[in-house]
Amino acid sequence: MNTYRLALIERYILEFFQQQQRTRVLAKELFDSTAEFANADLVRALEDLEKRSRFLVRHTTEGNDYVSLTSEGAAELNLTDLGETLAPHPPKSATKRLS
Repeated sequence: MNTYRLALIERYILEFFQQQQRTRVLAKELFDSTAEFANADLVRALEDLEKRSRFLVRHTTEGNDYVSLTSEGAAELNLTDLGETLAPHPPKSATKRLS
């Protein structure tokens, strides 16, 4: 995927959080929110936001897949006063890219 398209999809994901005014969403909600981007492209962008920017984490709770903003991601989007528990960023060792 070219970097321009990746940046476009990442911007869409961050704007989705802003529109929802939440720091945690079901992954299914995000995937169902647009037909403009393929799910595989959304996953690539989520991975980049998680590993490179450290703005979000993906996790499963009680069988549901969630995407949650880290405190850095929430601050970037000015979503820090929502009274929600923010996900801690994953340790750098967990987000290291393998070559």
